[in-house]
Amino acid sequence: MLEKLPPWLVLVIGFVLVACLGVLDYLTGDYSLLIFYAIPVALEAWFLGRAGAVAISLASGLARLASDYLSYTGTRFSYWNSLQDTAFLLMMGLLIAWVRQLLQEESTESEHRHKEH
Repeated sequence: MLEKLPPWLVLVIGFVLVACLGVLDYLTGDYSLLIFYAIPVALEAWFLGRAGAVAISLASGLARLASDYLSYTGTRFSYWNSLQDTAFLLMMGLLIAWVRQLLQEESTESEHRHKEH
């Protein structure tokens, strides 16, 4: 379904998901919501590749930072925690984009070999 949408709309959907998660993160103050940020990162990485993964990972990191800053203004470690969260999401997104690229290359090679025989 998402593969039929234009790339800009897939990116907008990812940003809306991150914004909703950021608000939920702020309202609950629950650190375990980090794993839910992986959903839009994975979607963007799969459908938009590395550029989408980087964009949505950075947006997720900013949402986490804003949520932490607004929830716990007295902590010194919120910047470090947000940087670690962003790095985790970025690595995950880039790995998913890489796996998708490898699968597409394998599929193309397989089709090419099939046509030769």
